[in-house]
Amino acid sequence: MPNKQAWLDLAQRLYEKGKAIFDHSDFLESAEGTRDPKVVALALLARTMGNFQAGVLLLETGHVVESRTMARCCYENFFWIASLAQTGEAFIKKMELDDAASRLKLANGLLDWSKAQSQKYDFAETLSSFYSSLRAKHGKGSRILPKDAANDGKISDAYIFYGELSNDAAHPSATSLSRHVSWDGDGDDVCFTLHALPLKEPFAIEDTLELACNALLCVCIATNEILGGSTDGERLATLADEFSKLSIENKTAREGARLLPPPKTRRS
Repeated sequence: MPNKQAWLDLAQRLYEKGKAIFDHSDFLESAEGTRDPKVVALALLARTMGNFQAGVLLLETGHVVESRTMARCCYENFFWIASLAQTGEAFIKKMELDDAASRLKLANGLLDWSKAQSQKYDFAETLSSFYSSLRAKHGKGSRILPKDAANDGKISDAYIFYGELSNDAAHPSATSLSRHVSWDGDGDDVCFTLHALPLKEPFAIEDTLELACNALLCVCIATNEILGGSTDGERLATLADEFSKLSIENKTAREGARLLPPPKTRRS
C-alpha cells in the first residue's frame, strides 16, 4: 500500500539536511563575491528548500497539482546546480546572459507599451537608456533552457520528470485540467472538483513526494560537493539509501495495484 507517512518523514529529514549544509558552510570570501560558485550553490539550495517546503504544505491541504508545480521548480533548480557543478564559472557567465536577456525583454515590452499610450511617461527615457547600456554590455543575451542545463549537468534523464510535471501540473494542459473535471461517459452531467485526487491516480501523493525528495536530495549532494566538504548530521548516503528503498516500495505497490480490478466510479 502507499506509504505517505514514510515519504513525509524522509522529506523532513532531507529538509533538515539542507539546513545542516547551510549551518556548516564555511568558506573564505573571495574576490568573486556573489559570482563565487559556492555562493550560487547555496542560493540554489535555499530556493530548492523553499520550493520543497511549499510543495509539502500544499500536499497537506490537498493541492496536489500545485504541489507538483513546486516539484517542477525543484527540478529546474537541480538542472542549474548540476550545470554549475560541471562547468563552474562558465555557467555563472550563462546566468548573467540569461538575466540580461530577461531584463532586455521586459524593458523592451514596457517601452513598446509606453509608446502606444497617449500619455508620455517620465520613466521611458531612463528605461531606454538602461536598455541601450545593457544591450551594449551583453548583446541580446541568451536564456538558459532547462533541457540545455540538464544536458550540461549530465543529468538529461531527469528532464523526463520535469516534462511530466510541466504537462500534468505546471501548464494548463488537457491533462492538468482533467484533474478538476470528471464525467462518467453517460448523459450531460459533468462534475468539478477543487482538490480531490482522481480515482485513477491512487499514488499521486506518494509519487509527488518521491519526485520532490529526489530533486532536493540531488541538490543537497551537488551543493555539498561544490562546497568541498561533508556536513554534520545525517549522512547523504543514508538518505539516498532510504530514498531508494521507498522508491522501490512505491514501484512494487503500483505494480500490485495494476493487478486489482479498477475502482468503481460514482456520479455526483
